[in-house]
Amino acid sequence: MPIPVPGRIAEALRKSTVQIRAGDGYRQGNGSGVIIGPEQIITNAHVLQGGRMTVESWEGKTLPLAVVKTDPRRDLALLAASGLNGEAVSLGDSGLLRPGTPVLAVGNPFGFVGALSSGVVHSVGRSRINMSGDFEWICADVRLAPGNSGGPLADFHGQVVGINTMIASGGLAFAVPSRAVQAFLLRSASPPSLGVIVRPVRLRSGQFGILILELVRGGAAEAASLLPGDIVIAANGTRLETGDDLLAAIDNSSGGLLRLDFYRGRQALRHVTARIQPEQVPSAA
Repeated sequence: MPIPVPGRIAEALRKSTVQIRAGDGYRQGNGSGVIIGPEQIITNAHVLQGGRMTVESWEGKTLPLAVVKTDPRRDLALLAASGLNGEAVSLGDSGLLRPGTPVLAVGNPFGFVGALSSGVVHSVGRSRINMSGDFEWICADVRLAPGNSGGPLADFHGQVVGINTMIASGGLAFAVPSRAVQAFLLRSASPPSLGVIVRPVRLRSGQFGILILELVRGGAAEAASLLPGDIVIAANGTRLETGDDLLAAIDNSSGGLLRLDFYRGRQALRHVTARIQPEQVPSAA
């Protein structure tokens, strides 16, 4: 049963929530974002699809967007929109959330501007719910739908405690905690990236590997002539045991160089050195 939300809090959050349109043609999509400062917006990295990006504010003003930085692993992006008006939200402390804490979500599902839903926090803790790694998430029973991604999850004081990100099986919503948002905002640049979309696999030998599903155009993997279907088994001479091992190798790559051992089809083991780049696109590991 929905929890009654104080009207003034709901109205303030609606005015601080924007609609983001990104992409071209059949890849065009809609998402949400939150004003966090003068002409600055926080949203999910997966909302950005390349091509033309615009933001529509609460009063219907449409402006072009620029990407300031992204963190695809944490699914966050900081955007800039010159001339954007709107009250910046106040970030709360997600570390104070407990199971049963009432929360509300605002976003633009299916293009319905400023839609609101309410519920309670189920849990706050670490979980591996996507391919990026084991991170802390807020799990709540608020209703989300396509277009809600990047919108605020707030407590009943109006403070934003998370950025809504995805729906899991059973209808529960997952949000990036505000503590992770704060850490992202404090970093001076985007994290390094290999420029791949991957999933973990087991070889017939039982060995762990990382299967490359897609390459990001202009990314480090493409420049190193890696291909979709390649299976990476080691980085900088160390065998991979989990997906986090590859992320750690990327972060710790000496001089920005990453030596990878990989299989291509049934061919013998291959080796390549990739020059790691700062992340500039949302769909990369």
